[in-house]
Amino acid sequence: MTRIIPGVEIQVIKEIVPQQLNPSGVVAMIGTTEKGEVLEPTYVSSYSEFVNKFGAGQGYTVVRDVKQAFQNGVFQVVVVPISGMNSEKASLILKDRKGRETVKLTARKSGEEGNNIAVKIESEPESELVRLSITDGANFEIFENVVMEPTGEQYLVDKVNGRSTLVTATDLRSSSKFPNNNPDNIEDKLSGGKSGAISKADYEAALDKLEGEPDVDIVTACDVTDPEIHALIEAHCMKMSIDAKNRIGLGTVASGESIKDICERTKVMASDRFALVAPYGNLGAVAGLISKLNYYESPTFKPLSGISKLEANYTPSEQMELLKAGVIPIEAQRGRGIVVVKGISTSKEQISVTRIADHSVRGVKNITDFFIGTLNSPSGRNALKGKITEFLMQMEREGSIVPSTDGKEPAFLLDVYSSEMDFAQGIVRVNLAVRPVRAIDYIYATIKVEA
Repeated sequence: MTRIIPGVEIQVIKEIVPQQLNPSGVVAMIGTTEKGEVLEPTYVSSYSEFVNKFGAGQGYTVVRDVKQAFQNGVFQVVVVPISGMNSEKASLILKDRKGRETVKLTARKSGEEGNNIAVKIESEPESELVRLSITDGANFEIFENVVMEPTGEQYLVDKVNGRSTLVTATDLRSSSKFPNNNPDNIEDKLSGGKSGAISKADYEAALDKLEGEPDVDIVTACDVTDPEIHALIEAHCMKMSIDAKNRIGLGTVASGESIKDICERTKVMASDRFALVAPYGNLGAVAGLISKLNYYESPTFKPLSGISKLEANYTPSEQMELLKAGVIPIEAQRGRGIVVVKGISTSKEQISVTRIADHSVRGVKNITDFFIGTLNSPSGRNALKGKITEFLMQMEREGSIVPSTDGKEPAFLLDVYSSEMDFAQGIVRVNLAVRPVRAIDYIYATIKVEA
């Protein structure tokens, strides 16, 4: 509208400001736990929180690795418990005052965890009311004045199934007449809970759950040395990179595995998306270290915490063989402690380079998502190019991307354009090239001696 009366017209234009990237440093750990909901990804920010939610019992695969990860500064861990497809739930059958079966209590969670649930029934012989107490040691549930009369408001089965987080109740239809069909006094524990044999399908199911967790940077299967499971993790990481949810898988060699057998592993899986750690027993520490570092920092020669000794001490020649095969060797060095010799993936690419590329992909994806529907004009496309340039310049200031040493090649090249055919189809293209900084692993010294 053209103004007739002199004055000032104000037009407010909202600038598109992309959201910040999800925090890096989140490690997903798949394995067995003492307790916790099976196949339910759960975030924990400290080892004490992990123990509270999942327990610290011996023999469960996640415990050692998650402890090592927190000792080495991990930002956050996503735990995905697995228990095996053929696991069984613990249960307890309550008998009534005539000795007949009247109620079956079944643990809500599968596995041995249910065997820790204790049940106590208290009632007076002449009373129609029963007091039911249930505990697993950490949680206590009390059901006052319940009965086995299905039509009553205090029906035991309805109360337990509606309120209990530990067990479910099933009415076994005792032939005794009320109130003799009420449970008799007892103090006992549930039994029969056991974990099934962990299979490849369990890890596949856990990885499927992780697809919905965009914050994850690193994926590990705790205490797993099976190459088939490692291949599943690598395939998962490759799949997630298609949608800019870039992540890297970590695996460990087996206890006592020979150098020859370790090197054979990488012949069938050379990938930028998977790294293999040797010797056995240090997977969680390496995952924690990588997650703690800035995305552009290399784990090479960085010390590991919480490890007092290594299962195997590789000689320099053995370390050379492992590095040539694309394996991360761990070494105890005098004055440095236990360090990562070189942070590489099974393709022999530096992990830091892959993480820099991943960061640039995530950043560009994060920015471009907010410009969809605004790129119909050259000014809109220029605005997109400006925002991406701003992001890349920040990466250059951080030192994650660098120009060539002779100064002839810039740290990044960027072009945002749309051809006539692209424009007709609603397509805008972003061409981007970045130069990730590489870890300086070798120093060559020239010494001049003047006699």
